[in-house]
Amino acid sequence: MTFLKSAFVATALLVGVAAAPASAQGPAGTWDVVVESPQGAQNVTLEVKLTGDKVDGSMTSAVGSMPLTGTANADALELTGNLEIQGMALAIAINAKTTADDIDGSMKFGDFGEFPFKGKRSAAKAAPDASAAAAPAPATAMTGIAGKWNVTLTLQGMGEFPLTANLALNGEEVTGTLTSMLGEVPVKGTFVGSALKMQFNTETPQGPLTVDVNAELKEQTLTGKASIAGLGEADLKAVRGQ
Repeated sequence: MTFLKSAFVATALLVGVAAAPASAQGPAGTWDVVVESPQGAQNVTLEVKLTGDKVDGSMTSAVGSMPLTGTANADALELTGNLEIQGMALAIAINAKTTADDIDGSMKFGDFGEFPFKGKRSAAKAAPDASAAAAPAPATAMTGIAGKWNVTLTLQGMGEFPLTANLALNGEEVTGTLTSMLGEVPVKGTFVGSALKMQFNTETPQGPLTVDVNAELKEQTLTGKASIAGLGEADLKAVRGQ
């Protein structure tokens, strides 16, 4: 199922740059990367730390972060890691080549596909001013449908697929985004009483796919069905995120 495969893929990496000149750094440092996925271009940050030819690093994106390990041979990198999302793990393999301040290569997401990426070495960022303490965010009531939701789709015979929804409510109109490891898609619908109805379209190699969601909110939990055009129904459950 292409949509559910698309819902189980994404990536990114993060952290700082060493103070040595770029020509002496080789692959080590932080890289701002763009991955070309079926959901469009996804921004990723890669951090690479070298000890001899051994690599320790990390990868961070909108859906989370993960440690990386691997090897470096001259300017070539081979890295692996496991991305944990809502208790599920996805094996990721990265092959890349660096040239001065440029990087390009591919990321393989388990059995769900391999996607090319390109990027640049990240510029060093100034340390934040410790004297400017951030004001605490105002508390918000955790009621209604608005806010962040950790969503799980369950398809019989295929297992569970995690997503994240960020929803806004204006009267009875619902708008927002649904995020998978391949990026974001816009969603829209209605919320009347305790009933949520939404629709969104996701791009696949076979063309756009329409998904209709019907769910009921009860005690801060959403339960219902996601009807995937031409592919059947998946059970849906969502709990409010932080």
